[in-house]
Formats: sequence, C-alpha cells, structure tokens
Amino acid sequence: MGSKNISLREEVYRELSEEKADDESFSDVIYRLLTTRRGEHPLYEVVGILDDAEAERVRERTEEFREGVDRDMDRHR
Repeated sequence: MGSKNISLREEVYRELSEEKADDESFSDVIYRLLTTRRGEHPLYEVVGILDDAEAERVRERTEEFREGVDRDMDRHR
C-alpha cells in the first residue's frame, strides 16, 4: 500500500489528534471521519428501524438509565 504526504494547518492537526483513538493511525481517523460523513458508518443501517413511538420509548428509557447512573455515581463520591 502506498502513502502520500500532506500538509495540515496546526489547528487541523490538533483537531485530528484529539479525534484519534490510541489504536488509530492518522489515516485510520481520516478514513473513519470521511466514511461517517458519507453515511457509510455501520450504525446508519439501523436508521428507520423504529417508529416514532418506539424511538420515544428508547429516549425515555435512556434518560431513566442515565439518571440512575448519576444517582449511583453521587452515592459513591
């Protein structure tokens, strides 16, 4: 596999560095961001599975879960 050198402004390099996971190369992070932007992320396959009522139930349950985690965390401080 070949490679190319590119120039980045300092602020772009910093943002890429912040976005980069420990196990990713800069090529990996750029590719991940580009494919996500194009809608090729695996999670896009689940879009539209839930109807509005089901999606609202998921949102409510998620909020209840988060509140429970917050309460647990407060108890352990």
